Amino acid sequence: MTLRILSGTPNRETRNAELLRDALIASEPRLDHPDITADILCSLSLPGREIDLVLLYHDARDERLHLKTPEGTPIHSFVLVIEVKQHSPDLIRFEGPRVLVRYDQLWSDATYQCDEQTWALKRYQKSTYKGKNRRQSTFVQRAIWFPRAQESAFDGIPAKSSVPVHFADLNWNGLVDGFVTNRGSVRTLVDHFDHPTHHSIETLRALLTHKVSPTRLDLRRVNALTQTRFDADKTAYIQNLGNGLLILRGRGGTGKTFALVQVALHLARQGKRTMMLTYNHGLIADINRALRFIEKKDLTLNPLPKLKTRYAFVQDIFTQTFGMAAEEAVKTIPDIGAREERRLFDLMNYENPIEHEYDFVLVDEGQDWEEKQRDLMFRLVGPEHVVVADGVDQFVGQDRCNWDQGDIPINRRHGLRASRRTKAATCQTVAEIARELGLSDWDLVPDPDTHGGRFTVMIEPDARRAVERGLDILENDQRQESTIKAVDNLICLPSAKMAKGINFAALFDEATEVNARDSWRGFEEEDRRTYPLRDGQLRAIQYSSCRGMEGWTTVCLGLDAFFDFQLRNPRIDAAGLETSLRAKEGIFWQSKFDEKIACVFRSDPASDSESIRPPIPILSGH
Repeated sequence: MTLRILSGTPNRETRNAELLRDALIASEPRLDHPDITADILCSLSLPGREIDLVLLYHDARDERLHLKTPEGTPIHSFVLVIEVKQHSPDLIRFEGPRVLVRYDQLWSDATYQCDEQTWALKRYQKSTYKGKNRRQSTFVQRAIWFPRAQESAFDGIPAKSSVPVHFADLNWNGLVDGFVTNRGSVRTLVDHFDHPTHHSIETLRALLTHKVSPTRLDLRRVNALTQTRFDADKTAYIQNLGNGLLILRGRGGTGKTFALVQVALHLARQGKRTMMLTYNHGLIADINRALRFIEKKDLTLNPLPKLKTRYAFVQDIFTQTFGMAAEEAVKTIPDIGAREERRLFDLMNYENPIEHEYDFVLVDEGQDWEEKQRDLMFRLVGPEHVVVADGVDQFVGQDRCNWDQGDIPINRRHGLRASRRTKAATCQTVAEIARELGLSDWDLVPDPDTHGGRFTVMIEPDARRAVERGLDILENDQRQESTIKAVDNLICLPSAKMAKGINFAALFDEATEVNARDSWRGFEEEDRRTYPLRDGQLRAIQYSSCRGMEGWTTVCLGLDAFFDFQLRNPRIDAAGLETSLRAKEGIFWQSKFDEKIACVFRSDPASDSESIRPPIPILSGH
């Protein structure tokens, strides 16, 4: 079989794929054989990463007939990532094991980019094909290719480059000569397409070419995100982007993250490169899913906004600045927080400009950042190129981060009050609960364009039965709303630690398997880093990772266990709070303070005495 090119809309990478195909066939005509399957995938869009070219290869013949490397190693199968750079020799340089290319005045690490693409592909290969069933990732060969540069233009290339480098004279023997072998063979894929745990070329090709279809709710979300109309109040600060810090401030559910994405899309239409930072891989997966649909709808979005956790972003900047050896040294520090402290310290004390590719940094949940993390963002792009979503009462750290310093330019401090996440009736119910709890400053108001809403509270002491009843609620809703798919809904679970040993995740798996339901298991890291690929996947995630996520109907299992755990383990500086209350208010600190709050929270308003009420493991609403 001749090498096939699998591509969507023809683009620059399609032409690169054609050049690769022609070069390989010309240098090794035996590739054109009916028992050899070779596919070149172009511009492969994965969650948060686009790969230039991926070459899948499988030879179904007996090993004696396999093509061989220059050293005589038979080639059965391989998966190859190729980072293509159309740079001329004067824009390429080699530093030790790394290859750098220049964009404008910025030198970018092509070796690091190829590594990132490789890991993105390996993560994606582990996507489940039904429920918790997944195939393992394959070994991935790597290459960097400069089609416009001759090797003779360089004095020398690193003999021990961590990624093989190829030039305009690329050919089959040169490509496979740099391959990693295993037990005397180049072998990555299995021969049988129905293997349950290992990829064949058929299963991997099907996964990588699978088209994710938006639900009707996805399309509504995409339409809302891509609206370019701003009212008169918004126009000023949108047009003023880049001239001062923009702060979007509001309570939970007022659309701060949504507004950040809209700002990122607006900047992308202007050709600006943006990085959006948040804490939550589950939320990143949700946004990346939406961006995949938006990218197909709006071709003016270039470059597409990127998303990372703050921790990963700092790690990337550190690695690009100081190199992989320095990052490996930091990884020897046992505590993950101490690792970030070290990276921040070294970056803030770096005497030279810190090179990076971004024009704007957009910060989600900015209230939970630390000052040194904030200061690094200001150093990288300047305060005027930072947009911050600041939760009024959502911080979970010990101290609220103050972004609004007096010595920096301010674009606008924009308040958000309308509830965008919940329907009007649900929002009103929350407001009534806030009043009952004495939260006099609660200012969240219903969105007048979002009607309806419902809370269902069920008391179910048996955890297994609670999971089953939660799934029944979702199935009943789907029967009543035919346009709603399983992926539109969300189930939140407490961890086993929160639930005092009850494993809600395992109970969820059991319940979905019994009824042959599909699922996106966000409580597993491998799923959480990849968005749902099928509309029949019911999303489930733990409370610790659900921040910012939403569903048409959201079922909160073991909600009482989650609340009780938070009350038993308040993330506050108890000593500092005691000192502050003594000094400012003259309040005496009681050792049983936590327990008292827990009891008051549970008190029965219909009774004069406090009592512990039965568990309420299920809360659903939309």
